Amino acid sequence: MKRFPRWLALGVARLDYGLALPLLASLPRWLARPLWILRGCVNYAMDWDWRTLSLGHGYVREATQYAMAQLRAQAGTRTLPRRLTLRRFVCMSREEVEAARLPHLDRTTIQARIAGLEHLLRARDLQQGVVLLTAHFDSLYVGLAALAQAGLRVNLMSTRLTNDAMVPPAISRHFVTKIAALNRLLAPGQVIHVEENMRFFVSALRRGEIVVIACDGPSTSQDRSQPVDFLGARRLMASGPQFLARAGNAPLALYTCQEGPGGQFAVEITEPASLEEGGLQRAYTALEGHLLAHPWQWWAADLYRTYVGADAPTRAS
Repeated sequence: MKRFPRWLALGVARLDYGLALPLLASLPRWLARPLWILRGCVNYAMDWDWRTLSLGHGYVREATQYAMAQLRAQAGTRTLPRRLTLRRFVCMSREEVEAARLPHLDRTTIQARIAGLEHLLRARDLQQGVVLLTAHFDSLYVGLAALAQAGLRVNLMSTRLTNDAMVPPAISRHFVTKIAALNRLLAPGQVIHVEENMRFFVSALRRGEIVVIACDGPSTSQDRSQPVDFLGARRLMASGPQFLARAGNAPLALYTCQEGPGGQFAVEITEPASLEEGGLQRAYTALEGHLLAHPWQWWAADLYRTYVGADAPTRAS
């Protein structure tokens, strides 16, 4: 396992997240593009990621390559896992540059095609909250701003882990800036740390609002997790979505956003369905289709090897 001295991790974070990302975010996209590709290639070669810099050891590249080998076999693609992993690092680099652009983004100028918007507008008119599942996949945040611009109240669940003392200050500031920008773009919706106010999200659902939660993490408790068929196996995934659906009496749907040519974004919302109607499984089935079609856009693919089967013992939380 590749280890990074603390002084090196702090220095890289200061140069990259403190200087390079803000600079790339200030450039025209045509000029920033080759630079974020270069940045992604360097991060791949060095196994640098905000988590590896925080923990002091590299693991993301190896874990991602393992995931890409599994997804490649399921999807039947001929692209080598190593190349898919490199493309993941480039995709992550682009996403971080786009996140650094958020403070300057005007949501009225976003060019997005939203498939399934009518589902959410209908739920809003009926004052029915919706749990939107998502993954750390391609252009996560711009699409949420597009939903807010369409007249929806969107609340995003975040985590305070990025403020941990182990995270280099330059990286923590990057996330603080991103959350502040998202609060502006989603207003009157909000970004709230899940550890601090779970009740906020339940209340938001009961008011008929949208709550967005990542669903690509593994379960930490077999008792609280409902098994789903996902990526070729029966798996126990994070239990947050079903908890919110039950507590907020809300259906579930999948949200994805992918960037196309010329800065055009394609947002997809599946039709919401309750837990009793199989809404959780429907969302994971739709997500599986996206991940197998574009595995390199899953910039949290390193989570794959932490998944456990429904019959296997889970890790302690």
